[in-house]
Amino acid sequence: MQHDLKKILDSIASDCAISGIADDSRKVKAGNIFFALRGNHFDGIDFIDQAIRRGAAAVVVRKTDEIKARNKLAAWGVSCPFFAVDDVRQALALAAKQFFKIEDGQHSLFAATGTNGKTTITYLLRHLLNRPTALIGTIAYDLIDKILPSSQTTPNALELYSMLADLPRNAAVALEVSSHALDQKRAYGLDIDGAIFSNLTSDHLDYHGNRERYFLTKRKLFSGENGTKPKLNILNGDDPFGWQLYEEFGGITYGIENRKSDYCAYDLQFSENETKFSLKYEEKKYNCRLPVIGQHNVENALAAIAAVHGESSGQSLDEIVAKLVTFSGVSGRLQRIVSDRGSMVFIDYAHTEDGLRRVLENLQKIKHNNIITIFGCGGGRDRSKRPKMMEVACHFSDLIIATSDNSRHEKTEAIFEDMKAGINSKSHVIFESSRARAIEFALREARNRDIVLIAGKGHETYQQIGDKKIPFSDVEIVKNITAAI
Repeated sequence: MQHDLKKILDSIASDCAISGIADDSRKVKAGNIFFALRGNHFDGIDFIDQAIRRGAAAVVVRKTDEIKARNKLAAWGVSCPFFAVDDVRQALALAAKQFFKIEDGQHSLFAATGTNGKTTITYLLRHLLNRPTALIGTIAYDLIDKILPSSQTTPNALELYSMLADLPRNAAVALEVSSHALDQKRAYGLDIDGAIFSNLTSDHLDYHGNRERYFLTKRKLFSGENGTKPKLNILNGDDPFGWQLYEEFGGITYGIENRKSDYCAYDLQFSENETKFSLKYEEKKYNCRLPVIGQHNVENALAAIAAVHGESSGQSLDEIVAKLVTFSGVSGRLQRIVSDRGSMVFIDYAHTEDGLRRVLENLQKIKHNNIITIFGCGGGRDRSKRPKMMEVACHFSDLIIATSDNSRHEKTEAIFEDMKAGINSKSHVIFESSRARAIEFALREARNRDIVLIAGKGHETYQQIGDKKIPFSDVEIVKNITAAI
């Protein structure tokens, strides 16, 4: 039996008989190395026989499963060399990096992590950088020459390193790194030029258990536990967890409230179409115009500005700031749809308590009349945030319409029951399980200068009910309804 990860990497480097890498037994081809990953519902070790029968040249298993694997092979009457390693996911990432010949420094790579803001930060990075930039994240995998649909915020290690191999060597990469990805080592071993931390609030506690473990998972991107340490950390000085990372690992900071931040925004001015602010860096003032609204988007812009400027890209801060005014925003992130009836309709991906609060706080700053908020809570996810999101919606809205949002294997009515605990006695809340009917009701109810916020799904083009993803787009629903009324 082979027990050394180095031998796997050496065999990939030297053995021309190895044709590829697979982590799904159904996708194994002749000459592949099969990595037996353990998932939430299946364990790859139970499919070793299928991988071998499909032509696997070798398999990789956990050391703790070595005897189990040997017994399974004997029982199935098949044989194949296999390696036993401490961590199959880590081994897969390093093997993929080796197989696809990804060298350190091959691309300028920016990795953004945090509860909120990752997508907008990566889009801003692409806009501000002076070279072709791939986007890999929640909305899509934009690989410059082609765009692939996004299956998860951060693709698995095999997909990720394969994508990097397809990019031109002079390209930059703006990558969203989720806490799930860090825990599952999907981005392990990446050579990161700039690691950005946006913020941390309560989310994914159904997966991590508590906020402290959630933070410790995010921390791996900066501590070296992800296989390498970033060349530069770009940290939110307004966020206590961001400041903790700064005190531990150093880097540069950005912020609004924390005037000690290296890149500090102040004198924010909000309107319906843009946000103006002043930026202070090394005692010099820069006037900024951002054609999207919201204080949280100023934070996102600061993160991207600091990353691009801190990378020493050759652009002056004046040049970087000047580019902000032509930023076109991000689909489903406070995306405004013009209504002929005079109301302002915004679609946003906010699906956490903090995300919803940030959006509604910013809409309050441009409010003329009423705010009507439509939102739901996902099924099979952290139940504790449901009443908290309702409490936020009630605090900032004049009318709330609770509706469905990817109910998955839960009944929408059961999700509603959890949400009801957040309603205060003065709130006007309507429950409508059909998201389309909820949107139509809100648009018909809205009057001139009212704001309608449709939160939770943003760019998504489906509703997940059970295991099925049914076509559904908030944007298209709004356009169809406004055209009809």
